[in-house]
Amino acid sequence: MKKEIFPYDVEIGTVMDYVENRFMLVIKDEYWTEEELNLLKGSIEVNFCYTQNTAIFVVEGGDIDSSDFYFNIQDCDWKDDLLCSSLIDIELYLVDAKNEVCFKKRKTLNQQDSAIILDCLKQQNEVKFMPNEYEINVEGIQNAYDPFELVKFSKVNIKM
Repeated sequence: MKKEIFPYDVEIGTVMDYVENRFMLVIKDEYWTEEELNLLKGSIEVNFCYTQNTAIFVVEGGDIDSSDFYFNIQDCDWKDDLLCSSLIDIELYLVDAKNEVCFKKRKTLNQQDSAIILDCLKQQNEVKFMPNEYEINVEGIQNAYDPFELVKFSKVNIKM
């Protein structure tokens, strides 16, 4: 069976963006074992956290370590589409070193959860960041908290 190739070339690690009307959260590793992938079929939790004008998605599930994805609406090419949307779609990808998609799961959030996330992103959009201030905020949060500790700032808990 030929595997789907992830359409963007990303480095090993985590990356996210809002493209084509959905949040894409990508975890890329050298390889994914069948055991790791099978454990993810059970349940994956995504927490949308908001603190210090910073939007963070924290993914937990199966055998993978908690992964944090930082999002700045002000750097998003699809910002206008996102802020005008009524329902949020989230897609999680696990990609290997050959850029093959080993696992993919998508969820459309309900109206209430979508509205909470959009309200936070609208707040973030109003913040006047000084040059490099956003990156400094992210670095400070990363130094102060492990990804799993960020869940205390969760505004929305999503089961995928």
